[in-house]
Amino acid sequence: MRGFSLLETLIALLLVGIAMTGLVVTFVGSGQFGVLSRRQANALTVARSLATQLSHAPYTDPRLVNNNALNDTTFTDPAGLFASATTPGASNAPDSALGTFTVGVEKYDVFVNVAPQMDPTNITLEMGRMIAVIVRYRVAGTYMRAVAMGYRYNPTAVGVGQLPL
Repeated sequence: MRGFSLLETLIALLLVGIAMTGLVVTFVGSGQFGVLSRRQANALTVARSLATQLSHAPYTDPRLVNNNALNDTTFTDPAGLFASATTPGASNAPDSALGTFTVGVEKYDVFVNVAPQMDPTNITLEMGRMIAVIVRYRVAGTYMRAVAMGYRYNPTAVGVGQLPL
């Protein structure tokens, strides 16, 4: 009966070590993606919650004011400008900043952009306002953002009766 030689044992240990290193790297990576997905889910929950609140807020609510008409064509932040350490300025500045929201120990900066929707036949009549709630957050030093949309109809233009669903 013959046993394993020292060389065969060392090669087996080397292969096991390489495999274990791969497993450790995989586990660490999956943990980082878990943090990323949790932060993204929390940011989107905050954004959707606020978009829903604003969709039901009084039409005169100061958070629904279009303070920056220059951002009306890009109010949803298609270029991802809010995914940086500084808040965009000038024509890309938000219509309002709602401050920092905390979920657990994580912080989320919340901004609102508003774009009026005019009646296509009477361009002086505002039918409602499109709302984009932009939530900025950090994961491992990288800034990211989540965006949720809402709409608030103008009760003066549309009326206040029951709307069909």
